[in-house]
This record gives sequence, structure tokens and C-alpha cells, in this order.
Amino acid sequence: EYLAYTGVNVRGLAALLHKLYRERFKVSHEEIAAMAVNSHLHASSNPYAQYKSRITVEQILKSPVVADPLRLLEVSSLGDGAAAVLLCPLEKADSYAGMPVEVAGMASASGDFILTEAEDMLSFRATKLAAEKAYRRAGITVKDVDLVEVHDSADVVGLISLEDLGLAERGEAARMAASGELAVKGSLPTNTMGGLKARGNPGGATSLYQIVEICWQLRGEAGGNQVSNARVGVAQSLGGLYSLATVTVLRRV
Repeated sequence: EYLAYTGVNVRGLAALLHKLYRERFKVSHEEIAAMAVNSHLHASSNPYAQYKSRITVEQILKSPVVADPLRLLEVSSLGDGAAAVLLCPLEKADSYAGMPVEVAGMASASGDFILTEAEDMLSFRATKLAAEKAYRRAGITVKDVDLVEVHDSADVVGLISLEDLGLAERGEAARMAASGELAVKGSLPTNTMGGLKARGNPGGATSLYQIVEICWQLRGEAGGNQVSNARVGVAQSLGGLYSLATVTVLRRV
């Protein structure tokens, strides 16, 4: 209620996070924007993507301001879409799929409902809590993760999410994006079909899109976006004003 009263929304919060991230970790706007460039690169070879055009950092910085300093080409837009999965007991999976994928671990958590009152605004506590539980249930560590889908409703939100998942050191995700480490052939393939930013953000279907896309990867069905020998994938989705999170670990059987 307080945030709504003062006129703050998800774009405004993302802009605050953008400024704080740059100030604390001494990274440039260009390095943060590389996250969006990476998403569009992957979407360009995804036949189901909402935006199939590649973009450059220069185009991002010249696009209109959404909430200073956040630019139009740094945020996702809503779109139409649908996704579906078939769930069944693992022992029956062979009856339905030639190459089944296991939901190895899953957890949801809530964090700071007023982000501006969080101990650290540059960390979504819900994601950290959900990730710890999901990894433990799946019996994995971050070193086992071959690819990841994060909630990149804004480029900086995706970067913070990578860090909260333990897949990047605090303040290093932007530099990883800028150096190409988040590309399909990089050390941490991220949002390999374009993410919310470029594949699209179809509201309630968005989280399930992530699951489907990881399943494609684990089954070797991702076409030109295929990650080599992918066995474990992680999906992270946010709700509220970054106060709710679900993390799912998928594993090739």
C-alpha cells in the first residue's frame, strides 16, 4: 500500500535497482544492457519469440526512458502466449515421452514485501530461500547447473536473480553478460530462448514457458539454441514486487 501510494511500480523499482547496482558495483550502463542484448540474440533464432530482432547496446541507450535511467529496450513487454507440460510419476514417464525430464527439486518462498525496507535491495531474499530449498531437494550444487532461465522483466532484475541463485558472484553478473558468458556457448547459458525480454512475457504462462524451454534443452530439442550436453537446468520466476519466487530444478533422466 505504501509503494502504491507513492507511485512506485515494478519499472520504478527496477530503475532504483539499476542506479544502486551501478553505484555499488562500479559497473557501466553498457555492461548491464548486455543482459538484454544476450536475450535478443537468443530470441533471434527462436521461432516462437515475440521479438526476433537482435539489438545493440547503442540502440538500448538511445531508446526512450521508461524510468530514469532504465530504457525501453531494457524491459520486457506483455504478449500473448501459452505453454503446457504433462506431469506424471517418474516411473510412468516412459509411457508418455521418449526422453522424460525429471522435476528434481522445486520450492517457492516469500521475501521482503516492501523492497525498499529490505536489508539489501540488491538481493531478492525470496529467490535465495527458494533456491536453497530447491537445490537441496534436488541434491545438486550450483556447479551442477548447465543452463538457467531467470525472470528478466528488466535487465538488472535478471542480473540480480543470477546472483541470488548463486550462479554469479555478487556484482559480477553484469560483467559476465558483457563478456559473453551468458550466451548459449558461454560458461552459463542464460535465457537461451530469449527470456521475458525478447521471447516475451505472456503473464501467467511466463513461468511455464521457462520450464518448457529447459525441457527442450535437456531433450536436445532446442535447435540452433541448443546447449551442448545439458543435463540440469534451473528456472526462477518472480512475483509481486520481487517479493515472491519459485525455483525449479529440472534434470534429464
